[in-house]
Amino acid sequence: MGDSQQSRPMAQYQGLSITSGKVTGPACLFSAEHHRAVEEISVADHDIPAEIGRFDKALQACSQELETIAMNVANNVGMAEGEIFLTQKHIMNDGTIVQQIRSGIAQGKKNAESVIVRVFSAYENKFSSMDDQYLRERATDIGEIRRRLLDNIRETKPRFLCEGQAHCLRGSNRIIVAHELTADMMVHMNFEKVRGIVTEHGGISSHAAIIARSLGIPAISGARDIMSFVKCGDAVLLDGDSGTVYLNPPQSLIARVIPPQSKAQSDLVCALESPAGMELCANASSIEDVRQACQFHADGIGLFRTEILFLKADRLLDEEEQLAYYSQVVAALPGKTITFRLLDVGGDKPLPFLRLKKERNPYLGWRGARFLLGSPDIFTAQIRPLIRLSKKSKIRILFPMVVDAPQQQLLNKAVREIIVSENGASDNIELGAMFEVPSACLQAAKIFEFVDFGSIGSNDLIQYLFAVDRTNEQVSADYDPDHPVLWGMLASLVDAANSAHKNLSICGEMAGREGMPAKLLDIGIKSLSVSPRLVPQVRKEMVEYAVKMGDGLMD
Repeated sequence: MGDSQQSRPMAQYQGLSITSGKVTGPACLFSAEHHRAVEEISVADHDIPAEIGRFDKALQACSQELETIAMNVANNVGMAEGEIFLTQKHIMNDGTIVQQIRSGIAQGKKNAESVIVRVFSAYENKFSSMDDQYLRERATDIGEIRRRLLDNIRETKPRFLCEGQAHCLRGSNRIIVAHELTADMMVHMNFEKVRGIVTEHGGISSHAAIIARSLGIPAISGARDIMSFVKCGDAVLLDGDSGTVYLNPPQSLIARVIPPQSKAQSDLVCALESPAGMELCANASSIEDVRQACQFHADGIGLFRTEILFLKADRLLDEEEQLAYYSQVVAALPGKTITFRLLDVGGDKPLPFLRLKKERNPYLGWRGARFLLGSPDIFTAQIRPLIRLSKKSKIRILFPMVVDAPQQQLLNKAVREIIVSENGASDNIELGAMFEVPSACLQAAKIFEFVDFGSIGSNDLIQYLFAVDRTNEQVSADYDPDHPVLWGMLASLVDAANSAHKNLSICGEMAGREGMPAKLLDIGIKSLSVSPRLVPQVRKEMVEYAVKMGDGLMD
């Protein structure tokens, strides 16, 4: 992949980051679009029962296949992820849809394939144009169901474009490039061996994107028209931090984006403990994330994103379901502190099934702490399991998108009332505020009077500080973690935390970027929380910083 080996010019694509991380490797093309063109064929009257039978047989086979996939995904990834496929099974077997296909074959006297395409495509187009977020999300499911039925009835399947050729490794040690990242595609590969994923389409809150994040695979979506240019085996450089993809990059660029380890770095054994006075925790969205954090000897979970459980399940979880899951989270990292962030709804993390009123600008709307205070039933149903859990384990509860001190007081009051009603105690519970809205940062000193700790959500803080939509590639250049204005605000948060003698951590993606840990430690942020797979890298940087400063390691 050196400069001299290049036979094709470099191309650069800007997409949206699904999962952070920087990787390089050969491209492997995957396509689920090989049966886009379906021929419409007339069916004789005496062949109609057999044609309907073909559809019924495919329907039954696909239903069984989805049940098997759901069980496998539940066992290997998580229960909530498995429910994605059960949802598809229920949609596929909807009585109205099934009857429309059977009638289309019988009355229209057309082949099953063409009727399947017509019926499901109509639903997909209809749902994708709806105002209701929940219904719009169903369009992806419908498209996957259509492809699955066609794969079965035509005895085809999603495939690698180079499948059958001697050099095809089916994605092993490769970067997958595809039209769209679908949940169906996710189960056709051994993702333990996939380096990264690049797609032309698909959003950051899609079901498949959730699975990719759960598996910790660097992924980028929205790299428009990349499939028309890339070829199997092309060198790919994926920068999941910035959402940039390079095809056929020169070795000099690869070295700049992913610097090779120096001898000093390679000789330094990654410590199993953080340096004295420093803390390195992990962000998590699933039990698998927590287990991985345990393997990498994280000091705890600095941010457990509870909303992801609801998003994966595609429904509200009741108190017993939440308690069971949260208990597993605590058990997966015994003796370590777990910080549960309450539902962070809105913006790029909608919960479509809530059927919330459509907002003109959801990023500035009813989200975070506003949503929690305005949804007492949901709020109570989430706090109660955590209170019950705290009777056996020490936990932290983190409130998202806090706007100011009065709002924090209201949140505290609501929690205290639930604790009293549950005959609980607050000895094992600490309450914290997320600093991700500039108004909260400017009032940090007052907010620290009402919380036990604070956590900086750098992703949204940068977004609101510079008025830049972090999911919009057109303004991505203004999303700048190195901007001096941001660092001035971070320094002011450190001063407020120190004055109040309260712990302050940072859990946004910038904490895991190369070189950032040292800068954060320099200004006094001693507690970092990053993706589990980044723990070794960040701890190495923390150890190097400690050695440089002469602090040494923990005893």
